[in-house]
Amino acid sequence: MAKFLFLIILPLLTVLPCPYALPQSMLTTGSSLSVEEHSETFLVSPKADFSCGFYEVGRNAFSFSIWFTNTIEKTVVWSANPNSPVNGRGSMMSLNHDGNFVLTDVNGSVTWDSKTSSGEGTTVSLLDTGNLIVKDSTGKMLWESFSSPTDTLLPLQTFKKGTRLASSYFSLYFDNDNVLRLMYDGPEISSLYWPSADFSVFGNGRTNYNSSRIAVLDTEGLFQSSDRLNVQSSDWGAGVKRRLTIGYDGNLRMYSLNESTGSWIVSWEAIAEMCNVHGICGQNGICEYLPSLRCSCPPGYEITDPHNWNSGCRPKFNKSCSKPEEFDFIKVPQSDCYGFDLDYNASVSLAQCKKACLDTCSCSAFVYKTGFALCYTKSVLFNCYTSANFAGDMYIKVPKTMGTSKQSGLTCNLGIPVVVQGSATILGALVLLFIGTSWSFLYSKQNIPKSMEAGYRMVMSQFRMFTYRELKEATGKFKEEIGRGASGIVYRGAA
Repeated sequence: MAKFLFLIILPLLTVLPCPYALPQSMLTTGSSLSVEEHSETFLVSPKADFSCGFYEVGRNAFSFSIWFTNTIEKTVVWSANPNSPVNGRGSMMSLNHDGNFVLTDVNGSVTWDSKTSSGEGTTVSLLDTGNLIVKDSTGKMLWESFSSPTDTLLPLQTFKKGTRLASSYFSLYFDNDNVLRLMYDGPEISSLYWPSADFSVFGNGRTNYNSSRIAVLDTEGLFQSSDRLNVQSSDWGAGVKRRLTIGYDGNLRMYSLNESTGSWIVSWEAIAEMCNVHGICGQNGICEYLPSLRCSCPPGYEITDPHNWNSGCRPKFNKSCSKPEEFDFIKVPQSDCYGFDLDYNASVSLAQCKKACLDTCSCSAFVYKTGFALCYTKSVLFNCYTSANFAGDMYIKVPKTMGTSKQSGLTCNLGIPVVVQGSATILGALVLLFIGTSWSFLYSKQNIPKSMEAGYRMVMSQFRMFTYRELKEATGKFKEEIGRGASGIVYRGAA
C-alpha cells in the first residue's frame, strides 16, 4: 500500500509549479541578475525593508532600481538608468571578474557601470539603509548608490555639493552661493523658484556664508542643510520610514510610510501653492486654482504636447515685427507672469502701456495694474498664473485676425483627471481610467484624512491623482484601449 501511495504522489509533485527563487542577499564576482527573471531574482536588505533588481518602467522597458519592499505601490528610491531603460529580454546586471558592476542591454552594450576595479572577492549587497554598495575582498567600499541619488534622498544619506535630486525638468541642488535651491531647467528657459526670489537669502531664513554645502535627512524626520535650512516632518519622531523626493511636478516633499496600510503620507512639502513652482505649466501656460490646480493655454495659443502638461503652449500665429498695426490684445483678467520683464513704467495709462508693447517687437504681452497705473511689458510668458488676489490684468498680443474679445476666459483646459477604481477580484486587481483627451494635472486642496494620501494629494471621494509618468507606467505606455466616449479614451492599467 505504501508503494502505491508513493507512485501516486510522485507524479503529482512533478507537475506542481516550481516555487519562485529566493531573493539573494549578495552578489559575488561572476554572478548576475537577468531581466527575464525580474520577478524572481533580486537583492534584499537584511531586514527586507528594501529590494533591488529590474523594475518595469514601460512595455518591454526596465531600469535597475532600489525600492521599498513593503508598500502598496512599488516605491523606487534609486535607479542606475532612469533615463535609459533596457530591453525586457537579454539585459543583465553583472558583477564582472574585474570588480566592475555593469548593466548591459540586449545587444551587450553597457548602459551603466559602477566604474570599480578590484578583482576576485568583490561583492554587491543592499544595506538596511537602502544603500547599494560594492566592496572589495577586504571589505573596503568601492562604490555606493548613496553617492549618486536620482530623485530621492533617504535617511542618513548625505546630500553634497555636485549631487542633485532630479525629476523631469526640475532639480534640487546646491547653487554657487552655497544655498540649497529648486530649479526649473527646461529646453529653453531656466528659473529658480525655491527659496522664493521675492526675498533675499537671509529674508528666506538661509545663509550663504557656509561653504560646506551639505544636507541630510535624519532618522527622526529632520532635514537640515548647511545654509541654515531646518524643516521637519509633521510626524516627527523615531521609528518611521521616510524619504525626501522631488516629484515630477517640481515640488520637494517628505513622505512617511504608514506601515499598517503600506501607503505614504506627505509630512512636509517645500511649496504650499503649486502655481509657485516655476514651469509647472510650461512656457506660455497659465496656472490656476479652480479650486484644484489646472494648466491652461491663453487666447491665441494651443497645447505643445498633449502628453506632457509642463511642455506649455505654443502660439497659433506667426510673430511678426514688420507690421505692428496688425496686432491687438486679448485681456486675461487677474493674471500675471513672474519675471522676464522687458520694461517697467509707472504712472502710465492703459493705452500708453498697449502702445509700448505694440512698438516693441519682442513684447509678447503686458501686465497692467489699473489702481496703481503700473505697466510691465513681457518678453516671455513664463511662470504665469491667475489669482483672485492679483490686482491687475494681463493682455496677450495676438493678430487682429484672431479676434480681440475685450474679456476672455482661459481656454484649452489642460486636464488629466484620473480615477482609480478597486476591484474585488481574487488577485486584487485595480483598473485605472485615464481621460486621454485632456491635458492638465489636478492637485487637490481638499481637507481629507492624511491616511488617504499616497505620494500626491487625494481629491474628494478618496480618489487619487496620478502624475503622467505614473499613468504611463501603469498603462504600459497606454497599450490597451478599452473604450471611448464623450470624455475621451479609456485605457486599462494596473496601479
